[in-house]
Amino acid sequence: MIVKTTAAALLGLGCTFADAVSLPQIGILPAASIVKRQAAPAKYVPTEDDLSSGCANIARVAASFGRTSEAGSATAFPVDAKIAYDCLASIPLDKDAVLLFLNELKKFVQFQSTLEYLARPPSKSGQDPMDLLGGLTDIGTAVNSGSITSWNDVETRAEKLLDGCHEGHLYVTWPLPSLISFRAPFQLVSMSSDGTQLPKVYVADDAQLESTGNGQFNASAITQIDGQDVVQAIDKLMYYESSQSPDTRWNAAFQSQNPPKQGEFFTRTRYPGANTFVLTFENGTSTEYSYTAKALNVPGQNIWSKLTSGQDVWDKIINVPPAQNSGAAGKLRARALEDYKHRTMISPMDETLRRLKKRQTANNEVPPPDQLVILNGDFPDTPGVKPYIQDINQVVGGYFMADYDKSDDNSKTAIIDVTGFSPDNTTAEFATQAVQAAVEMFLAEAKRRKMERLIIDVRGNGGGYVNMGYDLYKQLFPSSEPYSGTRLRNHPASLKIAQAFTQLVNQEVIDDLIKNIGGGVGANLSVAQAARYEQATFASVSNLDQFLNLDANGTAFKSFGDFFGPVDIYDDQFTHTLTYDLRNLIAVGDLGYSITGYGDRASYANNPDPFKPENIILVTDGVCASTCGIFAEFLRNQQKIRTVVVGGRPDKEPSPAVGGTRGTQVIQHNAHMLKFVEIVEQNFAPRDAAEQAEWDGIFPRPFQLNIPEAAVNWKDNIRKTDPTQTPLQFYLEAADCRLFYTKQTLVYSHELWNRVDDLAWGSEDNCAQGSLKNANVVLGDANGVPVSIGPVTGPGFNSGANGDLPQLTGDYDVDTALWIWYGVRYSIGSSRGRTPA
Repeated sequence: MIVKTTAAALLGLGCTFADAVSLPQIGILPAASIVKRQAAPAKYVPTEDDLSSGCANIARVAASFGRTSEAGSATAFPVDAKIAYDCLASIPLDKDAVLLFLNELKKFVQFQSTLEYLARPPSKSGQDPMDLLGGLTDIGTAVNSGSITSWNDVETRAEKLLDGCHEGHLYVTWPLPSLISFRAPFQLVSMSSDGTQLPKVYVADDAQLESTGNGQFNASAITQIDGQDVVQAIDKLMYYESSQSPDTRWNAAFQSQNPPKQGEFFTRTRYPGANTFVLTFENGTSTEYSYTAKALNVPGQNIWSKLTSGQDVWDKIINVPPAQNSGAAGKLRARALEDYKHRTMISPMDETLRRLKKRQTANNEVPPPDQLVILNGDFPDTPGVKPYIQDINQVVGGYFMADYDKSDDNSKTAIIDVTGFSPDNTTAEFATQAVQAAVEMFLAEAKRRKMERLIIDVRGNGGGYVNMGYDLYKQLFPSSEPYSGTRLRNHPASLKIAQAFTQLVNQEVIDDLIKNIGGGVGANLSVAQAARYEQATFASVSNLDQFLNLDANGTAFKSFGDFFGPVDIYDDQFTHTLTYDLRNLIAVGDLGYSITGYGDRASYANNPDPFKPENIILVTDGVCASTCGIFAEFLRNQQKIRTVVVGGRPDKEPSPAVGGTRGTQVIQHNAHMLKFVEIVEQNFAPRDAAEQAEWDGIFPRPFQLNIPEAAVNWKDNIRKTDPTQTPLQFYLEAADCRLFYTKQTLVYSHELWNRVDDLAWGSEDNCAQGSLKNANVVLGDANGVPVSIGPVTGPGFNSGANGDLPQLTGDYDVDTALWIWYGVRYSIGSSRGRTPA
């Protein structure tokens, strides 16, 4: 077996799967590091001496690293896993500061749309019960009693409480993983011999390098991790990944090319529980390997010179209010936000406001379409082939199979690869316009070439701009009205904000703004109107405005009560069902942009569909979430599009095409919620001291610790035909066809597209599970209730047989979180009974 270590790997810089093919062999681990054993390494518990020296040891490594050439550009430097954990475990806390933070977090978490559903998950959902407010209360109780004395324990336990909800829109951007994180010495891949046989798990470099001259595959598969069956071990490791589907969580463990990722077996945000691990292989050998860690490096600065103890980290990194977080605390905050940038791109609001502020400048105009696209350029997700066209931000690429498959020059199949619904670059401009232009030009070329079939690849697509998803659907089906019924949780804070926004941004204000926006990207707005537009933009993002929403039938609400409710469902209260007003420029929230079929693109609604629904296939790896989930729902529910899901656990069971969050909007604490509250309080004053106290008790306030960001799922997605009105988040609906990755399809997307093309329209018939030629798109039972592949009763996936506890910590230290699990699983408190202290 070949094991390589490189400076890039140690620094967490890594390489893509395609890069790994051409990497030279650096060397094999010395014989002294190879141990023939199968038992799991013992859980590591630092001594008092370890705790007192951990951060100081990192500071010494940092000083040495600062003298190397890499220090001027590297974002991290390697440290021993043991001393990294010693430092983390030594970080103390101040009770009052932590309790204040937890209280503010609970006030914000009350906006999570699925609170009651999480506490008592519906049958077949696959979700274990998680009482968010009760669990946060229990953590605070443990801090107050002295049972928790380390800030690292607070982060770890609260993170697992949130992550156990398997809701990608619900998270806190914790500071410590950006200060210190951990790495395995190599990445893993999961591959099948032919795409239908059950896959096996391999060390990624072995899978790339161990092939004989005649093309036979000789790498030895992994059978155990730390003495446990490899499938069970990876299931346990990935339990706290954010996707609802266990197959999607499985995929997240592994290296892939589309999208390029190293996999969460390799990249560990938290200490793995031990300093080493043991792999056992099919060939009978067992080998022990060491974890490493990476510590934050700020080029040109040695921040660790002032972080020589856990107390220093608490004082200078954690216990620092956002307004004061200069120096190391500010650098850490910026790094953490950068790490989460894919979750920040949730609406066009930021770009719209930037463009509004420079509305009088010449470069504020949207460029013509031909300046928003690239022809025949490289595309990061597809080595080996180039798209005919892509947008300038590399969000979508359009391909023609005849261009790259010379064995089928007459192919009538086109492909759209949608990497996300927002750019990776958070400062990218004209993102929605560029994707709109690229797709329109691609479809025009497909028509010219007389294409008949379309494959849409959304693997790795975690969502983004809602507008982009709507527009892509409307370009494919111009005359169809996309339906997405959504709702928000109705509680005292959301009611106050809704009352304020509805009063501030009423129909008269909306009409005035739309009249004066004009075609100059807001250039015609006065300073006062621009300020009003900014206010309206936040009202639009919040969806807490009667006049910026339509009802389930697509008509205006007659009254505030008709809009906001409350509607009693599932022992909780919600708004009435809302739909998106695509004809309202303020509701769309993107200056200079109209969704296809509306506004200045209304005439497109008369165009014929470029492809018949039966000639479109949607390919996913289950990651599809948020806006991608909305887009997939349009295709599947309204057009009966067939789906293929790739990867997942090694079984022949059905697997969902959409395994990520099916919520329709994420709202962030700092970027959005605090602005909502600010607008309310700037425009309305409490009547008396009692009402001021009420506002202070329900409105989220700034965190007084250095927490870069937090988020909740703001809106549920409710299928129109479901009489139970259960959020789609709690349905796992099977794809029509399931495949596993092979060595070729894992690296080369076009090999997978060729396989799907043959399964749908060619001579091949066999999916690993299901079928494309005889697909029966399941859209609900006789009553219209979506059909889920989750278990009928009992605990969710991965909870273990006979009610055994899941491995809550994801790796080894299950005992540190048992009390949280018992508090949640056995209903010690409920989300209704737990209110902010």
